[in-house]
Amino acid sequence: MGFGETDRRIGHRGGPGRAYLTVVKAEERFIVIGAGLAGLVAAEQLVRQGREVVVLEARDRVGGRTWSRTLSNGASVEMGAEFVLAGNTELEALAGRLGIGLVDKGMRYGMREPFGVGDLTRDDLTAGALVLEGALAELETKAGAEANARELIESLEVKQEVREAILARLEISAACLADQVPAAELAGVASINDSPSPGMAGGNQSLALALAEGLSERVRLDDPVESVSWNATGVSVRTRSGNVEEAGRCVVAVPAAVFHKINFEPNLPDWKLQSLRKLRLGHAAKLFVPLAESAPPSAVTNVRERWWCWTQTGAEGQPVPAVSCFVGSAPALERLDVEHSPEIWLESLARTRPDLALDPAQAELSTWDDDPWAGAAYSVCAPADQAAALAAPVGPLGFAGEHTAGPFAGLMEGAIRSGLRVAAGA
Repeated sequence: MGFGETDRRIGHRGGPGRAYLTVVKAEERFIVIGAGLAGLVAAEQLVRQGREVVVLEARDRVGGRTWSRTLSNGASVEMGAEFVLAGNTELEALAGRLGIGLVDKGMRYGMREPFGVGDLTRDDLTAGALVLEGALAELETKAGAEANARELIESLEVKQEVREAILARLEISAACLADQVPAAELAGVASINDSPSPGMAGGNQSLALALAEGLSERVRLDDPVESVSWNATGVSVRTRSGNVEEAGRCVVAVPAAVFHKINFEPNLPDWKLQSLRKLRLGHAAKLFVPLAESAPPSAVTNVRERWWCWTQTGAEGQPVPAVSCFVGSAPALERLDVEHSPEIWLESLARTRPDLALDPAQAELSTWDDDPWAGAAYSVCAPADQAAALAAPVGPLGFAGEHTAGPFAGLMEGAIRSGLRVAAGA
């Protein structure tokens, strides 16, 4: 059966004693691949436009890399995406529309006490941040501003310890080495300030859960897409279970690192494939350790080992009985041997935070490189021309995901914006 040749009966309408069968032709349907924030936002917007939509998800849950869990002692933690940052306007708007409040974690994403670099103080970091701001402002005025972050940091006229702290801040948050990150990213990824760093009441996954609840039976879990056949008139999508869905349009909203798991027939054009091949991906892991005694909000960076940790307050304003840790960049992951166990990291945490009453026996590790439906943590912001190619449609195929979001790449904000973009262009 060819593209657009089938009808799909989707229900009945009418008053008592009368039923009108609604027939929707395949070419009028949308298939969304992926039930992370990008896919769910796109699907919800399409439904709001009156379109028929089906969402196909490989996992047995929604949310993708946004995943909230509860530790053995009842502490709520984020296994993936964590912070709402300044300028995340679409994220805040979506939460407001869904009736989900923001919770101030007490600590600050942009202000972390340095560990392992002598007597460096917060005042030293604040002064270094001002020098960095000036260097970034000067960089914007230069026509050929293509420097990478390492080059810009090494040019700063500040103490070596300050440069090392800023370098660590960048490599941890970007989750890759500084020479792979555009210098302009230092303004956001490695910002040093006291801006609030909230999360969602009920956990960040509550966004995805609320969206999925609204989409109801349109979301189908635990059935990975294996192939997408497409031409000028529509798409035919086959899943691992053998299920075949046909539609006029398809939104591909899977992480960039697992894009290759879908077989496109015919193959995507070379310019699209090149944009994916050139994409730089960050590698990271998180460690969560319950605390025998709650601790006040705090944030500390282990500068040498390229990881940081924080304690925070929860929805009721009370300290959460856990410490959360994040390590960024492939070399840092290797040094901590995260692939095999959390032991080395736990030992480093005990040295870095002797003030915390750790319960290491109940620690939980969250990694994304070995997750078959993630493959990496998130993307590094691509140059403008590459970002445009990542986001550009191909025939009946639209593309969403944080990696397509340009300056908002790597963020929940980017995923949401990409979903809004692709639905608006439908």
